Amino acid sequence: MNSRILTLALITVCAIGCGKGVKPYEPDSKASRTIFMPSYQTSAPEKVYARTRWVQLPEVLPARSQDDGRFSYERSPDLRPVYQLTVKNATLEETAKILASMARYSSYTTPSLATRKVSFKNLGTIDELARIIEEKEHIKVVVDHDTKEVRFLVRTTAEPTLYSSE
Repeated sequence: MNSRILTLALITVCAIGCGKGVKPYEPDSKASRTIFMPSYQTSAPEKVYARTRWVQLPEVLPARSQDDGRFSYERSPDLRPVYQLTVKNATLEETAKILASMARYSSYTTPSLATRKVSFKNLGTIDELARIIEEKEHIKVVVDHDTKEVRFLVRTTAEPTLYSSE
């Protein structure tokens, strides 16, 4: 019973206390409203941007002939990423696998070279690293980008060449 009386007294105090000092709602009167006039201009609007553009004039492309041999896209240099290859006391077969895996290529090593140990640390593209290994170990390193393969081969004294009929 005491809790009911206490709750009722608390609700009454809150209702009386909250009701004081609050003004009733009155809509805005016409005197307190701000009225804006419609906009108008006496001159044309200012230009925001220029509508003309500078462009390169069209050029006539050079004639292509089949006698040219190589086209322009074949003469452009290859853009290859630069790698750091660090090998310490590894076999040439492991080195070939590491070099090939950097470019996601497969590898092949001649069995007579597979167990030879090598150690070095160099920086360069896959072709530059192949040339460095080739010079240091006196072997033939072929990086075939068409078939995506790196081959470590025995260097012969005379490089094979194809003779043309010219």
